[in-house]
Amino acid sequence: MWVGCSQNTIPEESNLDPPSTEPSAATPVVRGIQTAPGLEQATFIAPLTDAYNRIDPTEDGWDSEAFSAAATKQLKLLAKILSVPSKLSDDSIANLFARDTTLNLQLKPARLSEFYRAAEFLIQHGDPESAPSHVDPLVAFQSLLSSIQSTNTLQTEVKLYRVDMVQNDFTSHVLFNAAGQSAEGQKQINTEWLCRWTADIETPHIKGIDLLSYEESTRLAKNKSSLLKDCTADLLGHNQAYQEQLLRSTDHWRARLPVNLGLDVVANHGMALGDVNGDGLDDLYLCQQGGLPNRLFLQNPDGTLTDHTAQSGADWLDYCASALIVDLDNDGDCDLVVSQDFKLLLMENDGFGRFELSFGSSTHAQTFSINAADFDLDGDLDIYACGYNPSADRVRSGALGEPLPYHDAQNGGKNMLLRNDGGWQFNDVTETVGLGHNNNRFSFAAAWEDYDDDGDPDLYVANDYGRNNLYKNTGGRFVDVAAELGIEDMSAGMSASWADFNRDGRLDIYISNMFSAAGNRITFQRQFKPGASETMVAQYQRHARGNSLFQAGPDGGGFSDVSVEQGVTMGRWAWGSRFVDLNNDGWEDLVVANGFISTEDTGDL
Repeated sequence: MWVGCSQNTIPEESNLDPPSTEPSAATPVVRGIQTAPGLEQATFIAPLTDAYNRIDPTEDGWDSEAFSAAATKQLKLLAKILSVPSKLSDDSIANLFARDTTLNLQLKPARLSEFYRAAEFLIQHGDPESAPSHVDPLVAFQSLLSSIQSTNTLQTEVKLYRVDMVQNDFTSHVLFNAAGQSAEGQKQINTEWLCRWTADIETPHIKGIDLLSYEESTRLAKNKSSLLKDCTADLLGHNQAYQEQLLRSTDHWRARLPVNLGLDVVANHGMALGDVNGDGLDDLYLCQQGGLPNRLFLQNPDGTLTDHTAQSGADWLDYCASALIVDLDNDGDCDLVVSQDFKLLLMENDGFGRFELSFGSSTHAQTFSINAADFDLDGDLDIYACGYNPSADRVRSGALGEPLPYHDAQNGGKNMLLRNDGGWQFNDVTETVGLGHNNNRFSFAAAWEDYDDDGDPDLYVANDYGRNNLYKNTGGRFVDVAAELGIEDMSAGMSASWADFNRDGRLDIYISNMFSAAGNRITFQRQFKPGASETMVAQYQRHARGNSLFQAGPDGGGFSDVSVEQGVTMGRWAWGSRFVDLNNDGWEDLVVANGFISTEDTGDL
């Protein structure tokens, strides 16, 4: 997923012959700007030499990526310097800027306008056209940070996500954020720059910065406590399982558990909330890696959670990705559904948080998420399972898959709808109700909602590596209308959430995808996929754009992509997102969960 810089990084067709496996004399390695494990070695056999040479983007004509790596290094140094405003000086900052030209730095608008104000927050937007120009970097950045310099240390972050090269001149689009305490309260500056650079690929220097957008978000001074507080340790810390299991990293368990138990480097594991013992308090069920038991924690009246796993009968040791706590038999208590790799397990609750397997089914694919709705309006809940990888004998399992073609894959596993026929009998009706159409994607998540307001739940499916589905429900039969309504969202779909964000009475939808800085850089270069059609290149560019917000049109007349104008595309590598009214003002806000493997930040995510 946009982790390299070679033209052949994107997995699709390749004209390269496989490297020879014959032994050969060691060949010196051409050292690139970027690094990789083992690169400190001086020589390698021929196949490894070729592989390591490709780490240097200039080897196959990607000067823009070599520049990006060097410019990002300069920008990160700048962000580090700016994180301690009291130490900002000419000496600390001067070496990052060109010396032989007149600088032109536009960083902070002279005019700010109030965009939103409530008891908690003040949001102001700045007019880039009003930003004065500075020739002195020290003065420019002191002005930028003047409203939050009352704190000793700032949180600063910078991300270069677009590079343009005309002859030997480089420009780049850069996102810069700074946050700290101000006289008004906690403040965050969100801004985008167009940086102009010297032509030195190895150590570029900034010649100028044009301001593209500017926003200040202030949590007003009377609210001194954090908006959200991490209470995990307070609620779970007294449990042995929390200390000995949940606090351990995936790498910790990879060194101790056999991989054939279902231990995956990408730990896609969900959780479910619901009252399993009838005391009126929501309890917590956690899915875990293969070899570690799923956990059930019961909530106490004081909000703490107590491990109830041993008594629950739901301590599965197999690889489990997701779970649901729902009443499947209409007896008034919450039952449990668990997706276990290529199986679905449906467990009946005795009313006290003890479960017994009452129905099980193989799935058509490795299942990463499940959800429930009464699709046929017969009074009981049915189960929809999102399939990702096909059966294990076809491709490897895991959350990265082997999509073909990468940007519009149609070799994923099949999703499955189990109809609840009562008495703990469930039947696979996927094909008979029309959900077999376009059922060949890498599906991560689905969301039920009656988007057309006709009384039955429709189904949106977010797919990785390409376009999504919107299945319109008409009397228990489904038709995929995503293309017709303009809501396919050709990207790396990972979650979907419905809400009426603009309060016009019609349901809109937000899809979390993958914002990739590397993808945004690479796909806009002339040498990216030479010979490909403009449509295909645009599809790759869309794939890396980020999250999407679709606004429903009047009278069911389709959806409009309002992602860019609403400023909601940049969610980083967004695994999940939800509409929720965080400040109880009647408007739906967005919460986005993002991240990837925990390691040193390469700047691509």
